[in-house]
Amino acid sequence: MQTTQLWVIFSLFGIAKLQSNTDVQSLLTQLFTTNNYNTLIRPSTNQSAPKEIDINFNLYGITDVDEIEQKLTTTGWLEITWQDDLLTWTPASYNEVEKLYLPQGNIWKPDVSLQNGFSELEELGSKFIQVYVHNSGFIMWRPFQVFETKCDMNSKYFPFDEQKCHLMFVSWSHASDDITLTQSSNGIELSEELNGHGEWEITSSSATSDLDGFISRVKFTIVIKRKPLYTIMNIILPIILLALLDIFTFKIPADTGERLGYTITVWLSFAVFLTIVSDSLPKTSDSVPIVSIYIMIQLFMGTLIVLISTVEAGLVANPESVPVYNILRFIALRLRRNNVKSSEDMVMKIDPEILEVTWKEAITAVDTCLFLICMGIFFITTIICFLIVAI
Repeated sequence: MQTTQLWVIFSLFGIAKLQSNTDVQSLLTQLFTTNNYNTLIRPSTNQSAPKEIDINFNLYGITDVDEIEQKLTTTGWLEITWQDDLLTWTPASYNEVEKLYLPQGNIWKPDVSLQNGFSELEELGSKFIQVYVHNSGFIMWRPFQVFETKCDMNSKYFPFDEQKCHLMFVSWSHASDDITLTQSSNGIELSEELNGHGEWEITSSSATSDLDGFISRVKFTIVIKRKPLYTIMNIILPIILLALLDIFTFKIPADTGERLGYTITVWLSFAVFLTIVSDSLPKTSDSVPIVSIYIMIQLFMGTLIVLISTVEAGLVANPESVPVYNILRFIALRLRRNNVKSSEDMVMKIDPEILEVTWKEAITAVDTCLFLICMGIFFITTIICFLIVAI
């Protein structure tokens, strides 16, 4: 009865092949002892032909974008595949053993390295990483790595800027007639568990292979775009509000002592924000951020307002016996005429004494004109700068 049941099972599912450790040991002995496999020999039966190495990049996440050092730090792994003609066997001879997992240091592997790395040159992967070996000679090596690469950043349109960074891999010691690097994907493979970055988002990616002199190279390109909300809320809006506060200095009477302290405080706030923005941007003269130019314009206006307020504080304290300067008198009379909607000639005919102008009135008239002028400059510069940045 049991024999019949076994016969039915084998008829339906076939005879099971049970691979033992002895089968694997025999295979390893054949490959590395009998065949005398050498990790120093390029694994090709035709040593005159170049060995083709295919590289794909799987991105796990962007760890950091350092704009000061112009460095991009990413986490991911490479999927490097090639054909090893010296690691082939017939599965039937070893009880259908079709694959092996070997430490990466036990077989030949290409000296692929990051060409534009930020730190010193180092070997990919680590000792505990296993390499997949198929009986046909197909090899798959998946080294996991934290890649630090140089990235030329242009922050002209900060905080709406977009950066393009490259990860360039080469076979460091071999020429293109020995090893040819290729890539079979259209870009960077994004992991399903991709970790998002709080400030940057990936908009696109691409991959190309070319020759850099006699060196074969694979270049992966990541295009990242800044998320501007944080910068707008914490830097841009405070700067705009400070610029408005600076202009409203002219609404404070010049004869009050708080005015000078007020305008100096606003100026110092501008200087602080300029320092914050400068510390977060690359120290380069090739492309000055428009935001920095805007802050410098507002800082320049703030400096003029401080100087004007200082001069006005001294003039408004002049005694009545000191005559008002003609230009100040002219501005005050023009403003007075506009207020009463009467021409200066008519005023002179009616009452010559009404042409008398005090220092306080003259300074107040100047403040009114400067308030309108500065408000116009503020709106024009703000609209122009942020239209250029946003569009």
